[in-house]
Amino acid sequence: MTPFLLLACQESSEVDSDEIVVMGGGLMGSATAWQLSKQGYQVRLIEKQDSIYTQGSSFGEARIARSNNRGNDIWSYLHNRSVREVQDLVDFLDENEPEAKHVMEDIYTTSPVTYVGRTRIHDRLLASLERQAVKYDMATSPLEGKEMYNVELPDSVLMQREYNLHSGMINPQALIQKLHQAIRNKGGRVEYGTKIRGIEYNAETDLYDLAVVKDQQEQQIRTRKLVSALGPYTGSILKPLAPYLDTLINPQRVFLAFFRVDPKVYQTLSPEQQKKLQEFYPVINSSKGTRAGSFFSMIEYFDPEGNPIIKIGGHFQRSDIDELDQVWQKELKQEELDWSLNSTAGYMQMLSLPIKREDIQFVDGYSCVYSLTASEVPIVSPIIADNRSPNPNVVILGGMSGVGAKGAMTYGLIAADLFTQREERDSMYWVVKEALGFARLLEDVY
Repeated sequence: MTPFLLLACQESSEVDSDEIVVMGGGLMGSATAWQLSKQGYQVRLIEKQDSIYTQGSSFGEARIARSNNRGNDIWSYLHNRSVREVQDLVDFLDENEPEAKHVMEDIYTTSPVTYVGRTRIHDRLLASLERQAVKYDMATSPLEGKEMYNVELPDSVLMQREYNLHSGMINPQALIQKLHQAIRNKGGRVEYGTKIRGIEYNAETDLYDLAVVKDQQEQQIRTRKLVSALGPYTGSILKPLAPYLDTLINPQRVFLAFFRVDPKVYQTLSPEQQKKLQEFYPVINSSKGTRAGSFFSMIEYFDPEGNPIIKIGGHFQRSDIDELDQVWQKELKQEELDWSLNSTAGYMQMLSLPIKREDIQFVDGYSCVYSLTASEVPIVSPIIADNRSPNPNVVILGGMSGVGAKGAMTYGLIAADLFTQREERDSMYWVVKEALGFARLLEDVY
């Protein structure tokens, strides 16, 4: 990125040494801004979209939220701690806006989470379920599948169902709206429609100069402390400060498809069959034993006639991106639609529901972006200074795609704590912080 020009017509903001600028108002940036506000810091959160998002990983009404993470206690902790942090947020809002009646159910839909996988993971799965204190039951054979759930399990496939409170689905849009409201209630600023064009560090003033566009006007924002939660734009915008991020975090296109059962067919299902269809979503299905064959699926919403709209995608259905700004408008390919439809129809067959492939109707689909590190473990860390020490004034959150929504509040807490030096006794907090933190960033870069 070439250095930007500060035009004479730009508006300059006053520098507030206590104000922290957070770039990116999605889940990660919003969670970080809230945690900083809660700890007494003045925050300015800037987001290029309007208050209702139309793109980004935070777009949509439903993501899977779950306690069980099949052997990786880090992801389990991120979710469970986020539930606690969301409860604190709801309590704060309810105390300050009692007429609004904020409740956890605005954000979480508690429902059984269904996992389908190969029986070869059974022993490892049992060990993680015990460590992570998950309420569950499990069928490990076709006979048990029929007896317990009335499903058709193939040989060598198991089905596990999780029943923890606030496992099920999380609504990113609702959470972001509540976070922004809480930030404002604490005296922070949330600025929509503010696009970052460039960033520079001024060694003479020890300030970061951001060139932004708001209301078609060039403006300058100057700050001493900075949080980057820019998703796929992390590498390009932070290149003057941390050029290694451009190769460390790799944006990839993924897609989501939306289907419904033909309403005429859906209405012929018995009440028990309709209930079964609804209760066996959300699902994470890795029964094919391959990354390309695995999928996640959930009910995004119900249409005006009461038909469930089913969303499906795959963490490993990825492709390279030519133009990042244009990827959101890219239509799904026929093979992507076929994969989505076949996966959905196969799951209906597994559930022993009288729904055929031709009974499933395409409703909508869109492209979005996963921003991933090579190890697919996210980063919450200060950037690296010239002497390979941590820069205490710039913190990045990056590479959260695929594991972000359910743990967003914990990522934000860790990022805020890097500024505030707040300490915890929780040993798992420190395990997670180290796994995502500066030492790990050094290893990845050098």
